[in-house]
Amino acid sequence: MIDKAVEVFHEMGKSFNCVRTVQSFNTILNVLVDNDQISDAIELFEKGPKMRFRLNSVSFNIMIKLWLKKGEWEKAREVFDEMLEREVEPTAVTYNSQIGFLCKRGQVDEAIKFFDDMRTKGKRGNAVTYALLMEGLCASGRFKEAKKMMFDMEYHGCKAQLVNYGVLMTDLAKNGLIDEAKGLLVEMKKRRIKPDVVMYNILIDYFCKAGAASDAYKVLVDMQVKGCEPNAATYRTVVDGFCRIEDFMGGLKVLNAMLNSNHFPRTETFRFLGIGLFRSGKIDEACFVLEEMKRRKMSLDRDSWETIVREVCMDDGFVTDRLADIICSS
Repeated sequence: MIDKAVEVFHEMGKSFNCVRTVQSFNTILNVLVDNDQISDAIELFEKGPKMRFRLNSVSFNIMIKLWLKKGEWEKAREVFDEMLEREVEPTAVTYNSQIGFLCKRGQVDEAIKFFDDMRTKGKRGNAVTYALLMEGLCASGRFKEAKKMMFDMEYHGCKAQLVNYGVLMTDLAKNGLIDEAKGLLVEMKKRRIKPDVVMYNILIDYFCKAGAASDAYKVLVDMQVKGCEPNAATYRTVVDGFCRIEDFMGGLKVLNAMLNSNHFPRTETFRFLGIGLFRSGKIDEACFVLEEMKRRKMSLDRDSWETIVREVCMDDGFVTDRLADIICSS
């Protein structure tokens, strides 16, 4: 109800006896940008000073976001230049949005120049600033430079955070350098930075994609021992990893742990595991999976049921009866 929101904004002073602030102005401006009402956003932004709003960094950041979202780098820079001309102090968000845009376009050297210019103006980058640059360097095959940048952060007054280690971990795992990726966990321990679930999930995802679900499971156990709780994505990835190598009993073991932790799989995960167990002749276990789906008001699609009936149940009256009980009680 965008139009209604804009109407309320314009009627605040007239009908509701409520003073409009730059915060309410920015809220409406952001709503327009997020909903691709570009011309309306531009018009409102230009009218801001006439409406007696002193535009702040948030106002300009929203407009920079608009143009970057449209891929219009030059127009984003025009807004940035206007921001400086009006002596509105840029924030880390102002710089990060532009640095991130350049890095995603593969213009890492330009992003670094922009970052250097930022520092000459007395602005310090934060952990996200460095992470964006590191990600750009990694995407360009310049991992060593990215790693050096992370270790140079503290010299420039910014302590490395999980997000920075996550960038390096992702790149190492993507390139199959798993020992080096594990080494980062050791480095983090030395720096008293506790890995979070995202860091462990990067390793788990790598192992599962590489067909090493057992190694992924070891990481799952290790993270719990070290006090890091798996999330739904952790469990789901490992279950899917076991299913991918057709170790359905291994997948069922992780599914049970997942359910006991009050996390719920997607329907697709239930489906792959259930059908796999049927095909492997694990009838009781497969029926257990279907019953757990029923308890959570999930259901298989028609093709999945046809697969089960066609490939497993035609010659087994007992199994057919069990399935019928599950279906009829749903």
